[in-house]
Amino acid sequence: MTSLTDRYVHAVTAQLPEAQREDIALELRGTIEDTVAANPEPDQAEAERQALRDLGHPTALADSYRGTGQHLIGPRFFPAWLRTLKTLLAWVPALVAVLMVALGLLDEDPPGNIVGTAVTTALFAALQIAFWVTLGFAIAERTDAGGEAMDALGVDQGDWDPADLPEPQKRQVTWGDAIWSVILNAFLLTLLVLPVRLGGSIDGFAWGQIFTDTAYSLRWVLAAGMAASLLASVYVLARGHWTRLTAIVNLVGMLVFTAPIVWLAARNELYAWETLPLEWVRDSAGNLEVNEPVTLGATIVVVVGILLWEAFDTFRKAARTP
Repeated sequence: MTSLTDRYVHAVTAQLPEAQREDIALELRGTIEDTVAANPEPDQAEAERQALRDLGHPTALADSYRGTGQHLIGPRFFPAWLRTLKTLLAWVPALVAVLMVALGLLDEDPPGNIVGTAVTTALFAALQIAFWVTLGFAIAERTDAGGEAMDALGVDQGDWDPADLPEPQKRQVTWGDAIWSVILNAFLLTLLVLPVRLGGSIDGFAWGQIFTDTAYSLRWVLAAGMAASLLASVYVLARGHWTRLTAIVNLVGMLVFTAPIVWLAARNELYAWETLPLEWVRDSAGNLEVNEPVTLGATIVVVVGILLWEAFDTFRKAARTP
């Protein structure tokens, strides 16, 4: 069991940018030790409790160190939200723009159209990122998973007890692992909801896209599943660990995303073979040499394998959460 001072210092510094935490932690501990030493109260535990109450509510003190309150997301998760948003905005729109440029070059579009499409889709991706990341952090802050939320850091800052502060917990999922999961989910979701079509044909003209009209018609189902998984991954990034609820939400999202792909592949309605740019796998007579059954079977094996691994890994981590 950690001391009240340890719990208080953690509650304050967890709401601050990482660059400030170590110095402020040292300053706080020194202040608390000096205050306790100067208190004539013979009960050191009570003197410590009084020193913490005199310093004020952890959220209010963190706000004073920052110089301003931050309430778009909330003081506990604002630094993590901002860091996540900056990271995703640096990656996902750029990846989407590169993909659009590659498709435009394959279609031999005019340079102006390629640039315009790349910029438009990058801006669209940025809006999607901002919305889903903010929503995920808002959910993470406003839900109490397994009674682990910092109830002492609630709205009422006038009536609180240092003894209610939770024990500091290390992150079960590192920030690096969590952010890459968020980036992948956000990238796939953005592709699914892009205003530019990535499958089938347009007005009867096949221009070398990947997926059939049937697959394209189910993209909103796939997007709904990916959105659920994205929110679960953002929640895990914010709190640093998996819970049974987030594992279930992620599993449901993966099932909603995977089931249509398996169904389409089983019916050979997933890939638009006739529109794929596969000249390099044709023989001298122009016949397509791709083994469709093997390709479709491999697709099913891969997506089901990913689903099973995700389910096993997330529920295993959730079971280890205190």
